Amino acid sequence: MIIGTSSVTSAAALNDVSALENLHHELNQHPWQTYQDLQTQAEQFEEMSLEYKLWWLNRKAQAENLLFLFEQFQQTVAKAQDLITPDTPAKLTSQFYIYSGIIFQRQGKYQNAQKLLKMAKSVAESNNFTYIAVQAKQELAYTRSLTEFYELSLTELQQAYVEAFAFSDDYLIAKIHEVYGAIYGYMHDYEKSIEYYKKSLISYQQLGYPSDIAEAINGLAATYRYWKKFDLAIDYYQRYEKAIEFSPHNVDGKFYAAYGIAMSQAEKGDCHQALKSIDKALNLKGLIDYKAEIYKRKAQCLITFNKLLDAEVALDKAQSIFANIPELIGTHWQIEVIKIRAELAQVSGDSNQAYQLLKEYNQVQTALIKKNSSDKLLRVRGKLEHERQNVEISLLQQRAEVQKLQYEQQKQKNNFQTYLITFSVLFALMVLVFVFFQRRHNKKLLALSIRDPLSELYNRRYVFSFLNKLVSAIDTEKSQVSIMVIDIDNFKQVNDHCGHPFGDYVIREIAKIGQETLRAEDIMGRVGGEEFLCVLPRIDAEQCMHIANRFVKNVNSHNFKIEHKANEQQVANITISIGIATTSLEVEDYTQLYAMADKALYHAKKNGRNCVVKYSSEMTESNQSYFGLSHPIHEDS
Repeated sequence: MIIGTSSVTSAAALNDVSALENLHHELNQHPWQTYQDLQTQAEQFEEMSLEYKLWWLNRKAQAENLLFLFEQFQQTVAKAQDLITPDTPAKLTSQFYIYSGIIFQRQGKYQNAQKLLKMAKSVAESNNFTYIAVQAKQELAYTRSLTEFYELSLTELQQAYVEAFAFSDDYLIAKIHEVYGAIYGYMHDYEKSIEYYKKSLISYQQLGYPSDIAEAINGLAATYRYWKKFDLAIDYYQRYEKAIEFSPHNVDGKFYAAYGIAMSQAEKGDCHQALKSIDKALNLKGLIDYKAEIYKRKAQCLITFNKLLDAEVALDKAQSIFANIPELIGTHWQIEVIKIRAELAQVSGDSNQAYQLLKEYNQVQTALIKKNSSDKLLRVRGKLEHERQNVEISLLQQRAEVQKLQYEQQKQKNNFQTYLITFSVLFALMVLVFVFFQRRHNKKLLALSIRDPLSELYNRRYVFSFLNKLVSAIDTEKSQVSIMVIDIDNFKQVNDHCGHPFGDYVIREIAKIGQETLRAEDIMGRVGGEEFLCVLPRIDAEQCMHIANRFVKNVNSHNFKIEHKANEQQVANITISIGIATTSLEVEDYTQLYAMADKALYHAKKNGRNCVVKYSSEMTESNQSYFGLSHPIHEDS
């Protein structure tokens, strides 16, 4: 027996909405059984009060969405919209705005979806409905990601994550992790996508929410498909088929499973089996933009079997679908039709048309790559990832305020004795003092976590993490990244002869000179005692040599003043050596790039110091490096 379900079906008065208001957790745990119980009241609909009708439709729509009964879900939401008036409780109004946004999202009408989700967010925030506001932001971020506005999606989702964490709601946090998984999958950061999907899956399993468990499994399957790990993808899609069995009349979920298996088989190259699976998926009722993807894969498989006329028909169907979803025009999903048409033209013997189509595709694809791998987007991703890792610190103030409010409410309800009231006042004062301190030092705490306290540059962990993400994300055929590994010459002698305080002063001065020499978008960090690493995006080797030589010259011309006790000053001769390296097709990852620059630094030291040496392939003949390392120490060490 499901605890609480009887309260729905046996409510004496059809104007008491308390049972329906408290049904959220039970509905998520047992969607099919709860939906059946809700349906027993359908015949009494006309007898319900207006508020009860809307709450009943709200829970019915929630259940239908969880059960993948999207057609019934749409009908229920439409019925509710006819009943909503300006006097409808704001909680219900905002919830139905979210449902309407989800419907438009599935129809590919993304602008309409965003408009409604923004309305839901606005109503929820103005009425302090944090839970619903977070839901709206989460759906809004996902909708924006479908049209490849990833920077805006990540920013929106970060706000939702902070609020969900403050709200201490495991389900909301899991939903946000699921959306992070989807967005990072679209951005081709598959490891991060898998990480977030697995986090959400674990949470859903602990909560016992079958619909969300299925969705997380589906997300893992999709990411493994994008990652071209097709056997894993097919395995997860088969798990998804089993996971949705809790919904007996599930149509849309079965389509997702058939779609995923067909797409995985086609992209794997198993076209004999894929064409059978594709026909099975196309015969099921499902989202139209997903069917466009299936038609593209069908066309490619038909081309391999030289069924060119059938392939053209499939491509025309895909193109027709995209033409009716203007917000997908220009995305990588839509422009792939151009690429497949070029393949079809080439096989058909029309090389000129194939060339023109490929030219068109490459122009649009290049613009997309530039958009999705921009320096600004990389900085946004890095900033938001760091904020999530430190979110507990940034939310201490909010949690303290929540605890204070809860304490005061409990105090009023129970009419505490005088000594408890006194205690609460003292506690409130302590919270206010803590909040004041937290606001004042929050930025400093955040900066300390990524900054080297002596030089005030980025620390080793941050600069290597930034380099790793930058090297992993760039297309080496279109752009380059250069790095400079810098070492202060004879630094031990400087410390021995002039003292450690002067050595610290030299490090700070070198840091200042470096920041004045580099561009605004370049990153400089201190990664060792007297060692620095500079990361220069979109810079080739020659440009990097120019900047490095200017750095050496600026250090040579700088007066490093030694203060004596008798107020006398002496100028020390400080020089630096620099090794530089630049990404190329041969560079596999950031560790290799760093090792190359390290070898170049070794040669700079060997050549007499106070100079710049660019890495060359001849240096690979020796494993020697200045620091004796073929790879950098991991940034976590």
